[in-house]
Amino acid sequence: MTLTTQLMSAGVDDVMRDVTGRQDDMRKLMTFHGISVGAMLLLMLPVIVTSALGTTNSLVVYARSMQLRSYETKLEKRKTERLLHEMLPKSVAYRLRKGEQVRDE
Repeated sequence: MTLTTQLMSAGVDDVMRDVTGRQDDMRKLMTFHGISVGAMLLLMLPVIVTSALGTTNSLVVYARSMQLRSYETKLEKRKTERLLHEMLPKSVAYRLRKGEQVRDE
C-alpha cells in the first residue's frame, strides 16, 4: 500500500468517524427534543382540559339561559293572544296575529 493510499484510507476513516459521531449527536438531540415536547404536553394537558371544561360549562349555561328565555317568550305570547281575544272580536284578533291591517267599519 502506498503512502497516498494510506493517507486517503486514514482520511476516509476520519470522515466516517466524524459522520458517525454527528449521527449519534443528532439522535441524542432528537431524543432530547422528543422528551421535551412530551413533557410540555403532559404539563399543558391539565390546562387544556380545564379550559375545555370551562368552555363546555359556559355553553351549557348559555343554552339553559336561552331555553328559559324561549319559554318566557312563549308565555308572554300566550298572554298577549289571550288578552287580544278578550278585548277584540275573534276575526279582528286573527287578522292582527297574521299581520294584516284591520280597518274601522
